[in-house]
Amino acid sequence: MHNTFAQHNLAEARLLAIVLTFCGGFTDAFTYIQCNHTLAAAQTGNIVFLSAALANHNFLGVVDRLASLVAYVVGLAIVSVFHAHIAHYWRVFCLIPILIIGMIVGGLPASFPTYISVPAISFGLAMQNAAFAKIEGLGYSNVFTSGNIKKSVVAWSEYCFHHDQSQRRAAIDYSLIVCSFALGAIASAQFQPIMKMKTIWVAVLIILIVNVSYYLQKWSLEDQK
Repeated sequence: MHNTFAQHNLAEARLLAIVLTFCGGFTDAFTYIQCNHTLAAAQTGNIVFLSAALANHNFLGVVDRLASLVAYVVGLAIVSVFHAHIAHYWRVFCLIPILIIGMIVGGLPASFPTYISVPAISFGLAMQNAAFAKIEGLGYSNVFTSGNIKKSVVAWSEYCFHHDQSQRRAAIDYSLIVCSFALGAIASAQFQPIMKMKTIWVAVLIILIVNVSYYLQKWSLEDQK
């Protein structure tokens, strides 16, 4: 595991991006199924759900989606603070909130108010997404996938129809990202009938392994300088 993510720019490693995106899909499916059909990270969907809740005079639905949106924005802003004030290991600290929040949420009863639990998860996922925003130099998202699908199709089109060889790597990377998100969501749906709220602990365990591995490899690279 020590050399799992070894490359020149560790935070942009393909395997790292794939695993984090799997967890992003896993967690988004968890909140949608277990937490009143609210998406923790896909704020485009939440805005649509928010508008529907407003149209139906569903006050609680409005609160759920609006709280998730605000928490996501705050999470993105906090990453900038971490980046500015923590020298080398700021990305390690950015994954700690989703680990703590996920552990707590997994232990809560299903009746716990979603307008508290989902925004907390949104906050953690926003930090994860902003801290690890590139795969091999290419911008991507590891907590929702609409943009990744677009980039995948564009890259494959350029490669297949215009014979642009430079797009092949991008097409493969984005396709892997899209597949990992989908697999994460599917895996989450399979676990939930058995584990219920504790399903999120699966993602927590994976992210913990990723964070420890990233820290050890980062520390090794820093020690060699």
